[in-house]
Formats: sequence, structure tokens, C-alpha cells
Amino acid sequence: MAIHPIEYRYGHAEMKAVWNEHTRLSKMLSVEAALAKAQAHLNYIPGGMDEKISLGANKVTLDRVKEIEDEIHHDVMAVVLALAEQSDDAGKWVHFGATSNDILDTATALQIKDALLILRKETAKLRQVLIESALSHKNTVCAGRTHGQIGVPTTFGLKFAIWASEIDRHIERL
Repeated sequence: MAIHPIEYRYGHAEMKAVWNEHTRLSKMLSVEAALAKAQAHLNYIPGGMDEKISLGANKVTLDRVKEIEDEIHHDVMAVVLALAEQSDDAGKWVHFGATSNDILDTATALQIKDALLILRKETAKLRQVLIESALSHKNTVCAGRTHGQIGVPTTFGLKFAIWASEIDRHIERL
């Protein structure tokens, strides 16, 4: 059940896909697989276990994670147990030395990275609309404003160009 209007009514389709529970699980499993790979590289876990964990990550289903979570009431541990089930003898090395927050924070960072790419793309579209509006209204006169009062006449084109310039700075920050 959705708990926020962005999840079901007002959200952008691509952004909803970044933040849905399937993507969340996928990112958590990617983090667990990357952790195992790094640990195998450093000989913290036996060689080859990382490959089995990575293969297991591709077999975990959201339904199984939810079944486990209903039993144990812990979201991350449900993912760990589901992954361990799918990782054969490597299961005991899943999540080795990690905390729940290690996995959650890293998965969230990956989701934020994906979300920022969408924001950058959509903000660039807005910039283009502002530039087109600046050009189409370059001769449309309007009242200028200064200190909250009407000032020297200006154009809507200039206003749109200023907004486009502000958006450029936002795109740089993204």
C-alpha cells in the first residue's frame, strides 16, 4: 500500500521506478554482491564464494524476501536470508562483517545517484523550454520590477533568459 502521493498519484514514472521496492531490493542485492567480491579479493572470505553470492543475488525474489520479513520482522535480514538460500554453500558468507546500515545506506546512495541522473535530464528539458521561451518572447515588453515596485520596462525574453541561466547553475550542481 502506498503511503505517499508521489508513490501512486503524482510521481514521475522514471522516478517511481528508482524508488520502488523492486529497485530497492535490486540495489541491496548489488551491494551484498559487491561486498562479497571485495571481501573475496581481500581474502576475507574464501575464493569463489563471491561468485556464488553474485549468482544467488540474481535468483532472489521480492516475494520470498517478503515471506521471510513477515516471519522475522527485519527488512535487511530478510534480504540476507533470501540471498543465503540462493547462494548454496556460500550462504554463510553473505553479509559477512556488514551491518544493516552498511547495506541500506549504500543502496540508498545508488538510488539517489539514479534519481539525480533523472533530475539532471528533466532539468535540462526545462532549460530548453526556457531558452525557447526567451527567444520567442525577446520582443514582448513587460514591466520591470525593482525593490518590489514597477521599474523600467524589460522583456519577457530577458526574464526567461535569466531563469535559464539560473537553471544552468542548478544543472551544474546536479
